[in-house]
Amino acid sequence: MKSAMGYSPGQTRFQTLSVPPRSRLYGVEPRSGGTVWSECLTSYINRLGWQHGVSPRALAAQEIGPLLVDAEWWRYPSPQLMGVFCAANAMSINGSGNLATTWPTLLEQLTARTDLHFLTSPWWIGDLPVARNLRSSPAWCPACYTEWKQQGLPLYQTLLWMLQVITICPTHKMRLVERCPSCQGKQAVIVSHKAQPGECTKCTVWLGTEEPPSFEQPLNDELMDWQKWVVSTLKELRSTSVSSGVFSWKAFFTSLAKGLEQQKGYSQLAQLAGIDRTLLYEWVGGTVIPSLEMILNFCYVCDTTPMQIATNPFASLERVLRTGSVSRSSLHRRSSRQRFDHERCLNFLQSILDGREEVLSVRQAAMRLKCAAHVLRLHFPLECELITQQYHEYQRQCREKYLEEVREEVRNATVTLHTQGISPTRRRVAALLKDPDRMRMPEARRAWQIVRQELNLCEKNLVIDC
Repeated sequence: MKSAMGYSPGQTRFQTLSVPPRSRLYGVEPRSGGTVWSECLTSYINRLGWQHGVSPRALAAQEIGPLLVDAEWWRYPSPQLMGVFCAANAMSINGSGNLATTWPTLLEQLTARTDLHFLTSPWWIGDLPVARNLRSSPAWCPACYTEWKQQGLPLYQTLLWMLQVITICPTHKMRLVERCPSCQGKQAVIVSHKAQPGECTKCTVWLGTEEPPSFEQPLNDELMDWQKWVVSTLKELRSTSVSSGVFSWKAFFTSLAKGLEQQKGYSQLAQLAGIDRTLLYEWVGGTVIPSLEMILNFCYVCDTTPMQIATNPFASLERVLRTGSVSRSSLHRRSSRQRFDHERCLNFLQSILDGREEVLSVRQAAMRLKCAAHVLRLHFPLECELITQQYHEYQRQCREKYLEEVREEVRNATVTLHTQGISPTRRRVAALLKDPDRMRMPEARRAWQIVRQELNLCEKNLVIDC
């Protein structure tokens, strides 16, 4: 019999409450899940670290690393090796295989979430291997970063940006960027303590912008149509994977082989698609696994999609083989060599010398112009020599400015400790610096010794470090 309050005899109000299990880490919600802007897993790890107030790399080493030590395939057992993995090799977490299966599973256990496995690439590109499909380092859209920051939204990296086949932002119609515009460095996959969201992981410069660089070549309509079609096709593949399981490309190649054998169209279709007939045989025979870009280019030229070939190859290829023509040209058929734009390159080099562009080295300028440095030196020897001198002077000034900042920071930390009645030992001073490793610099140690002399502390425990 229950009381008027609805409780059984002997039962209290607190005994009826069901307390959900607590997770070890915050259950941060992935950004834009289920959409084309879905976050990638490495971006989620970065945001999870920042949410806990620690570096993402330290979070991975402390929380995930110990759970992987018993795995035979894990080759980074120590925190130091984990740092190497996070900096350069962690992109495979977004792909397939043991890493891409284990990491989201462990993160789901630590955060009590059930949707983190959707942040990997198999849900977009099926069971294709990571090689030649995922970038080795992150790319990003500077306009997206700026827009999200202005709107007060969290900054993150979409899984779409990690795919090599995607080169243009679908929203802002800008080329994705792969190197910092300031230091020309590639970005770390899982970030250390230095950078914050949207900052370069090497020099901490803000990576956002609203407009493409003035030196960037305008996008043509054909490239825009291709990228729009690629995004649409990827959305179709993801929808199929979510509803029916990860898409298997074996079904695609099997259906393609049946369609070609029935219509005897190997040679004709290979010629129309701009690929070698032998390569097409190797595709359907399973001896060569093409990249996602090659498969999509083949389907794009044939005016079909992978899903259409996998479900009805005869109808998909019949029109192309019957007419013997395609409405689209292959993007891989063209030569990758581009005509050297003498005037554009000269204007850009002059803008560097005049101060209208930031100071760059010849190599950095060549990367901006998407040409080789020796080509610039061949065509513009005088300008390149002046740019080299300007860059060396700029580096010297930046170095001196940085050292002065370090000296001032060490001085302030030493004086602060002394004012508080605390002995300003080297370790205590290092703990107050933005980067404790700065105390290892000879200039920082010299500044510390000079301040101690000024404070008459030289006679007192000069060599004590603790």
